[in-house]
Amino acid sequence: MRFVRVDELTKGMRLAKPIYNKNGVLLYDRDTKLTSQGINSIKNFKLIGIYILEPAEPLPPMTQDDIEFERFQTMSVFGLKEDMDSLKAGKKPVNMQGLIKSVVKRYAKRSNKVNFVQNLRSCDDYVYKHSINVAVLSALMGARLRISVEDMKDMVYAALVHDIGKLFIESEIIEKKVLSEEDKKVIALSEAKGDRYLQELEFFNDNVKEILKQKAALQNNKKIKADDKQFKECSRILQIAEMYDDMTSMKIGKEPCSDIIAIREFLANDDTYSEKIVAALIDSMKILYPGICVEFSNTYSGLVIRANEENVLRPLVLCFNDNQIYDFDKETVRNNLQIKDIMKTMDKRIKIDQETINEYLRKYNS
Repeated sequence: MRFVRVDELTKGMRLAKPIYNKNGVLLYDRDTKLTSQGINSIKNFKLIGIYILEPAEPLPPMTQDDIEFERFQTMSVFGLKEDMDSLKAGKKPVNMQGLIKSVVKRYAKRSNKVNFVQNLRSCDDYVYKHSINVAVLSALMGARLRISVEDMKDMVYAALVHDIGKLFIESEIIEKKVLSEEDKKVIALSEAKGDRYLQELEFFNDNVKEILKQKAALQNNKKIKADDKQFKECSRILQIAEMYDDMTSMKIGKEPCSDIIAIREFLANDDTYSEKIVAALIDSMKILYPGICVEFSNTYSGLVIRANEENVLRPLVLCFNDNQIYDFDKETVRNNLQIKDIMKTMDKRIKIDQETINEYLRKYNS
């Protein structure tokens, strides 16, 4: 699966993710081959791009949880948009409490470990889809860190409204592929305006406002240390959730990065990002699980056949190039080889089913 911008789409490409209209009605299902008419329709939706399957790539399986997650992402947008429009007009949001309750009920459980699939976005709905994902990630991390119920609700509320400043930015700037220095200043001023605006509204309690205020400070000052006790845990959770979604989602002018690259960024800066919260993020998602293909630092590639629950970046991998199994939990392997990234193209991949994976595991363990 790879991300392709709308202006690079061609006939015959296969969809990796379904496409819905604004009412949540399915228009194009997974594995649909694009036609000229379909490409024009996608352009009319103003999508930034879509995820497509490589010619040799089998359709990835989807669990019921995966389907429900995508449906929740899609359907939650409409209520949030209505509420954000109300907040911009200084009016009380009507859907927010129901949305907060739904996020907490679905994702604030320590047993939940989601396949965090990024959604399709357009310039018109980017803020809403980003905010919903940040709320979900915050709830997942908060559950593992045993955040109290009240703090959890306030944190999710803050996550849903935190990006309101971007709604004050003119669409001509948002839709630019390359931003000028002046554009960047306009965006920064709009975000600061949004932060101030949220502090002035009467619809949030003091805790929500403090979480938002601290998150903005953390975002604007990367020199704040991870062990600075002045900052609430909820604020730091929100900071990491926002950064993770921003790094891994589609956007104009910048390619999304993989889960692995995003997590490495956090781990490499443990003086800025709390190790405990980053660990909660890692524990919230299915990363490098069996069936995922990866690239090695020596240009080889392979298939993950066993995840590592203790350290997600050290799985057991079957190498396509030499048919050998590499256990990245062993220091002798890591001294000579690293997992560089998730494989971006699947054209050279061989199709291996679960039974074959189990057979390799039995041979490795014998």
